[in-house]
Amino acid sequence: MALSRTLRALCLVLAGSLALVAVIASPVSAQQWTVVSEGKFKVEMPGPPEQSVQEVTVNGTGEVVEQIEWTVTLGATEYFFSRTPYRKMPADLTPAQMLLNSRDGRPGHLLADRAFTVSGAPAREYVHEEDGWILATRAIYAGDTLYQLIVVGKAGVQTAPATRRFFESFTLAARQAP
Repeated sequence: MALSRTLRALCLVLAGSLALVAVIASPVSAQQWTVVSEGKFKVEMPGPPEQSVQEVTVNGTGEVVEQIEWTVTLGATEYFFSRTPYRKMPADLTPAQMLLNSRDGRPGHLLADRAFTVSGAPAREYVHEEDGWILATRAIYAGDTLYQLIVVGKAGVQTAPATRRFFESFTLAARQAP
């Protein structure tokens, strides 16, 4: 009788542990990727994003623009995507320099940096570390718009499959011939 109660209690503990493991594991396996798309771009985010609009004053011109932001938070990792139009650019500010300025304006120690193109537009991917947090960024400057994909998390987040999928999913629409 006592053995039966002990066995039953052990089964309940085991069942509870398996349920807890299923709950912990389910966000990864049941992650619902959401496509964010406007006429000029498309990106996949690892969940339904919250959208907000911020007014940003552009250094050098004083122009006030609306930066549209989308964020998804999964545990201790945040995925951030923004689109910022720059209609009035100083004549001496090239797209390559704008991307360098974006990189150099980040806090922390620069761990990695590379230049490349996305859909024919200049881009940079860089990683900073500050106080144990990793800030992985992919920035693209196309036309008059700066697109930024940022993931903030703990060590290794820059190479995590969800980060790579988020970064690689970004595409620009083909430009229409005049």
